[in-house]
Amino acid sequence: MSVNGNRTVTGSRPELAELPVNAPTGYVGSKILPVMKVQAKAGTYYYSQLDADADAQTGRSAGVAPSAVTIAEASSTFSASERIKRYKLPWEMIPLIGGLDKSDERGAKASKRSVMNALETAQLAEVVDAAGTSITSAIQDGIVDACDQVHRYSGRTAFVCNIGQYRWLIQQDEVKNMLLRTFGGTGMMEMLSVPPDVFKAALQTLFLVDEVLIADDQFWPYTYRTTAAVVKIPDGTDEMSFVSEPEYGRTMIYWPTGDAQPYEINSFPDDDLRSNIFDCTEWDSIEEFNSGAKVLLQLDTSGSTTT
Repeated sequence: MSVNGNRTVTGSRPELAELPVNAPTGYVGSKILPVMKVQAKAGTYYYSQLDADADAQTGRSAGVAPSAVTIAEASSTFSASERIKRYKLPWEMIPLIGGLDKSDERGAKASKRSVMNALETAQLAEVVDAAGTSITSAIQDGIVDACDQVHRYSGRTAFVCNIGQYRWLIQQDEVKNMLLRTFGGTGMMEMLSVPPDVFKAALQTLFLVDEVLIADDQFWPYTYRTTAAVVKIPDGTDEMSFVSEPEYGRTMIYWPTGDAQPYEINSFPDDDLRSNIFDCTEWDSIEEFNSGAKVLLQLDTSGSTTT
């Protein structure tokens, strides 16, 4: 194949940006902090805080106005920062990969996955930012109590942990006994072979949450690798619901175009490197509106697998 036949297109590649990337566990960050499209890289946004309960007035005199509690306006500013990753693919590799189109896909996917990984890491770092309260001695009670603490915030209640924590949890006697009862006396090995979605649904029932989200260990903050979270997540039906309802937060992504993806892929051939270059770029600002909409929980995953 000639060198000219190896040269990729120069410019923006929206068709490559739409390619799915391989996510073995899946990304959970944008479920906790959903994406909100913004048309500028910086600006001001308004959101709702939790309105404090006030005692109802009694004994009001006729003709006297009721005492009023003012609902305060809440606002903050955001500034989107760039996430970018470049991959290069030498021209000699192109015939081995299957041609120019296949090599373009490989370069684009590699750069896009790096940026998506960086966003997931940043989102989880926003959520899991402290050690949390230990619930090792009473797992279910600890999670249920956390759910009670966030119940006034808007959205669905989610239990969020990483793979290592998940594997530890399902081996604890307290959780194993509840799961064994749930699956009607099925043996532990058979129970663990149940499809993951069914298994997670059982945990949702046990923990009294609407959803169980399991993140890849690779993206979890290493300092807090034994910290899990209970957090309220929006139901996803209204991108702007945080303006009128007290919600946890959003990921503001600069998305000025009508493209299906916020990830911009650009490619060009480099004669000096004798390679095709692939850049993926994304701009975001991760915003926490109401910190009280999450509770952090400490799990002891370093010791025995029984409580």
